[in-house]
Amino acid sequence: MEEARLWQERYRVLFDRNVAGIILTSVEGRIIDCNEPCARIFGFDSRKDMLAHSAWDFYFHRAEREILIERLRTRGHCPAEEVCLRVRNGIPVWVLATRTVASFADGVPELLQGTVVDITAQKKAQARLGDIRGGQSSATMPEGESARMADVPQRMRNILRRVSKSLQPDNLSRIDRAEMQECFLALEQMKMLMSELEIIRLLRE
Repeated sequence: MEEARLWQERYRVLFDRNVAGIILTSVEGRIIDCNEPCARIFGFDSRKDMLAHSAWDFYFHRAEREILIERLRTRGHCPAEEVCLRVRNGIPVWVLATRTVASFADGVPELLQGTVVDITAQKKAQARLGDIRGGQSSATMPEGESARMADVPQRMRNILRRVSKSLQPDNLSRIDRAEMQECFLALEQMKMLMSELEIIRLLRE
């Protein structure tokens, strides 16, 4: 009983304090749980508002989620990848997403867990950077900006991979203090990286 309580406490800490968006859904599309950052990414004022919707609502085409489910059915997880989804008002949002099967029932995926980071600002910056490169010489660009932008995607993937590993349901009951500290360090690095992206965005406006 005590072990189960500690497992739940660890999960809630990692779930609620995560700066990345985390969502737990059924294969049918029911949103079982999500954290506040996830709700904000998809345009909701609160976690409660998002829970009233279906996971299918955030895809522009139903086939996109059907393909994802089939990939999870055969592989069990999908590595970090850039995905374009739809927020509450229909506007596109780019996220760096890691998806995995949280639990199976009779060998079939039952619950799916997703970890998402909003990279819409980064995608817009990359597009604007491409426009500038096409119309101006590199000498007119802010010094060091191009190098920082080129390094961002891999840094985000590395951090997201570390956080996602810590949040695996099978691993939560075995997490020790060192692993918890590693997880929080990764989250702090993600916050710093997002701040860096915001600075770059402001410099370009």
